Amino acid sequence: MRKTLLTAALALGATAAALPTTAPAMAGEGRNAGLYHCRVAPGETRLPAEAIRRTLEELGYRVDRIRMDDGCYDARAVNDSRIPIEARYHPVTGELVRARLRS
Repeated sequence: MRKTLLTAALALGATAAALPTTAPAMAGEGRNAGLYHCRVAPGETRLPAEAIRRTLEELGYRVDRIRMDDGCYDARAVNDSRIPIEARYHPVTGELVRARLRS
């Protein structure tokens, strides 16, 4: 039992020791900075907005609007049950970055 507690304490101590080195790098970024921003390297080819529209329509959504915001595709859509969503997709990979219910 004592050995288990000591191992856990060492693991926590190692984690705590690593935190001060990462905190300064994150300090200037602000809350949620870059969290929903889609960075694209020069020369990367963006997907057409129609590809995002097709993806949502295949999932059963009717797309109201797709636009670029902070480098991401922002889509507003409604499903068959009339539940509105907002979805954010990476413009190169087409990966879903964020989805939430729209109010």
